Amino acid sequence: MRDLDRREFLAGVAAVAAAATTTSGEASSAATAPVSASGLGEPEFRPLPIGAIRPTGWLARQLRIQRDGLTGHLDEFWPDVGQSQWFGGPAEGWERAPYWLDGAIPLAFLLDDAPLKARITRYVEHVVAHQRPDGWYAPYPADAATKRYDLWAILLANKALVQYHEATGDARVLEAVVRSLRALLAGLDRTPLYEWGRFRWYEGLVSVFYVHERTREPWLLDLARKLREQGVDFEALYRTDDITVPTPRRGLWKWTKHVVNTAMATKAAALAWRLDQRPADRAFATRMLEILDRHHGQVNGVFSGDECLAGRNPLQGTELCAVVELMYSLEHLFSAFGDSSFGDRLERVAFNALPATFAPDMWSHQYDQQVNQAQCTVNPEHLFTTNGPESNISGLEPNF
Repeated sequence: MRDLDRREFLAGVAAVAAAATTTSGEASSAATAPVSASGLGEPEFRPLPIGAIRPTGWLARQLRIQRDGLTGHLDEFWPDVGQSQWFGGPAEGWERAPYWLDGAIPLAFLLDDAPLKARITRYVEHVVAHQRPDGWYAPYPADAATKRYDLWAILLANKALVQYHEATGDARVLEAVVRSLRALLAGLDRTPLYEWGRFRWYEGLVSVFYVHERTREPWLLDLARKLREQGVDFEALYRTDDITVPTPRRGLWKWTKHVVNTAMATKAAALAWRLDQRPADRAFATRMLEILDRHHGQVNGVFSGDECLAGRNPLQGTELCAVVELMYSLEHLFSAFGDSSFGDRLERVAFNALPATFAPDMWSHQYDQQVNQAQCTVNPEHLFTTNGPESNISGLEPNF
């Protein structure tokens, strides 16, 4: 990093620290009274609202590169986003458009980028306007009794929409999320979580907690507990050798070993802790990462996964999806528990694992990035566990 960039970066860090003084002060009282007025466990640090701090210098340049690359333009040329069923088109109607919104919304509002905000607003308004009277969003099948729909996409969409509400204060969006969560509470009795939703249940707590802290509706905590009850018990899972044993080359793809599920799940204990402040959740948050490091850790701060947990061999690589999800999880872990080790690890991943997965202009990425990668080719003799021979070439859609 050049000296000027370093000074700008440190100045930005100082600004964040200064702005966070209030939340840090709240944390000291939370140590003796950890339950907030909402009934949820009070995190050590609360993230500041989107837009409360504006990026400058090095960070602003990086975000502008992202805006000018794939993130800022994906909806303009990739049908699975731009023509998604979420936005009234005929293309994919499950996770891809909500995934894009989940990143594009904070990007647009952090940069205060008018064109990108206008496009996002149009998409969000379409989702809200086409919500059904029963509370389900349009892509959810009208006859859900015979056509199943993995609720992971609903959890993800609400997570994106509460970010939009935080950035804009649009009451219609918050009302739409409330209707969606009510539908989810009843829908889980009819169709319990399965597959992706079952392994990502804690992602639903992000929007549930956000709405509960603004409405104090007690049924939202019932929903949070129902999500936890129907989801995977990771503390039990991590007492088995299913996690510790690496997936063999050309091995069997498994939900329990999927690296993105794993990276997401590292924050499950932090979110679950807010429900009832169990000491076991706080302890397991650290224990889970220790187990992953011991059996799959990589020098850049992540763990292997190509597409499943693959041991400590640096040739195996890690999916970009897992890198960014681990970063997001570490934010939650640091926020909830205030342990500086989570922040240190986040910095390590952000400055080592993440930059290596993208081209400098962020117009292409790798599905798998290896620590000691010596080539970037289509390789039929690859060592990946379950991914294909194109997984470390650069592009829009290598392998996926």
